[in-house]
Amino acid sequence: MVGTFGMIAAIPGSPPGMSVFVDGMIESLSMKRESFSMAYMLGTITAGLAAPLAGSMIDRYGARIVACISFLGLGMVLIVTGFVDRIHQWGLPGLPDHWYAFILVCCCFAGIRLIGVGFAMTTCRSMVFKWFEGRRGMAATINGVVLSLGFSSAPVLLNGVVIHVGWQFTWITLGVVFILIMLPLAYGFYRDSPEACGVRVEQGGRDSFSRNRIPVYRQMTGREAIRTYTFWIFTAALALNALIGTGVSFHMVAIGEQSGLSRSEAVAIFLPVAAFHIATTLSFGLFAEKIRMKYGVILMISAQLLALYGIANVGHDYWRWLFIVGSGVGWGSFGILINVPWPRFFGRLYLGAVNGWVTGATVVTSALGPFLFGLSSGSLGSFFPAMVVCAVLCPVVIALAIFADNPQHKYASSSITAGGEYDGHS
Repeated sequence: MVGTFGMIAAIPGSPPGMSVFVDGMIESLSMKRESFSMAYMLGTITAGLAAPLAGSMIDRYGARIVACISFLGLGMVLIVTGFVDRIHQWGLPGLPDHWYAFILVCCCFAGIRLIGVGFAMTTCRSMVFKWFEGRRGMAATINGVVLSLGFSSAPVLLNGVVIHVGWQFTWITLGVVFILIMLPLAYGFYRDSPEACGVRVEQGGRDSFSRNRIPVYRQMTGREAIRTYTFWIFTAALALNALIGTGVSFHMVAIGEQSGLSRSEAVAIFLPVAAFHIATTLSFGLFAEKIRMKYGVILMISAQLLALYGIANVGHDYWRWLFIVGSGVGWGSFGILINVPWPRFFGRLYLGAVNGWVTGATVVTSALGPFLFGLSSGSLGSFFPAMVVCAVLCPVVIALAIFADNPQHKYASSSITAGGEYDGHS
């Protein structure tokens, strides 16, 4: 639970969390929406490119050390972000104000995303799923439900704080919370793996599914994992989900305004999404150890395709609920698929490095989402063209996912010959 709680480090820099800060920061810094989106994109891409390094550091130095450094660094960056408008007022000789604002926002977002997602989120995810084997799906379910509640309620809670005390003090408060609460929590409770504590990893029950599930015959390094077809199809699906989800949620207030919704009505959409998010996480998580993961990929992308149809007409009740259901199911599936497949496909030994590559890819595409939607709105006057582009990509990923099977299949033949029980589950 402490590892799951630590994953809230990603909320401040996530598009749902950021959505309540966007308009205030744009106004205070006198920036255009497309420039602000570009700054977010470049800062996030910087974080994504560094994420594989974070994964390697986790495997080398352990979750406790990396988490403590991450929470301290994140807190400091959040506090600086709260003062970014005052720093902008000081100016920089020889540099136009709009370029100075762009650089400041880009640096702040790079720090928040790099430390909050690239390091802290990856550390917590890797640590949690090194402790489970047989009940990994159940662990992912609990993890997903807690994160769903956190990420979906964050915009509403943060919006209330921003309205009452301003976006600047809200950033500062978040920074203090990470330094005074999360840092001591990580130091006191984070441990790298069961083996590091002298205990055996959890194995779960011995039902027919656990006996027939393909074992891990080869522990793959991060570089070996990225050479497999399955890794890239799963990562592409997660990345597309992130592209769509972040693009929509980052601009949710503006998308709602184009469809006739008020700011409060647009932000309130995140709450019912959470209900379907949680229901999907519970259902998918309970069966995650009994089904092939590629079917989850197909479910996730199909749901996001429906969400795109819904958000395009979000001003009407029917289409709004189509978005709510599609987005909730998509993100509920995402919470399982970003955690469960990797130790099953590649083993636990180098899980930090594998998660680092996955995080890097999803972080980069999550940066492209807000920029793509912001560019569509700024240049073409509507978010609809960006929605069409995303909708075209969905069937392509679904078709490719059909052939994305467990890479351990090719190492199973010798074990089956020796009397193994594997019958095809993955």
